[in-house]
Amino acid sequence: MPRIIKLSRYKIKGIGETLESVRLLEGQGMEGDFHAQGGDRQLSLLCMETRQWMDGQSEKGLCFGRYKENILLDGIISEDLVPGMRLKTGEAILEISDTSKDCFKECTLFNSGQHCHLAGRSLFAKVIHSGLVKTGDYLQINNFKTAIS
Repeated sequence: MPRIIKLSRYKIKGIGETLESVRLLEGQGMEGDFHAQGGDRQLSLLCMETRQWMDGQSEKGLCFGRYKENILLDGIISEDLVPGMRLKTGEAILEISDTSKDCFKECTLFNSGQHCHLAGRSLFAKVIHSGLVKTGDYLQINNFKTAIS
């Protein structure tokens, strides 16, 4: 069953802290995170299979240091999560809002023509319902766009 294996908050750009629990705020994102400003990319998510791929690469792409996930997931692959899907975890409900990230023209992987898994496997979500989430919380996945009670 899919679950959260790491929570990270970035109070300032690039410098994060690992947390055991955090509050997600409806329409904003992760409490205290500098990205918590609303919009469609309130949270960044990454699946463990993509993290493992990144860690195993000898040539590191530019985004390997730039893409900072708030929530690291295990037990699910990125392709299983599409925009509109809702995830209930802990007390919060998230909605996958985007699954694309543009490549940077100055990236060595991009310039060498190599495929980067982050290009199609970086996930973004918005908080639909506020609540506390914790490392180890399981995900309940619903593939519909109506409100979850």
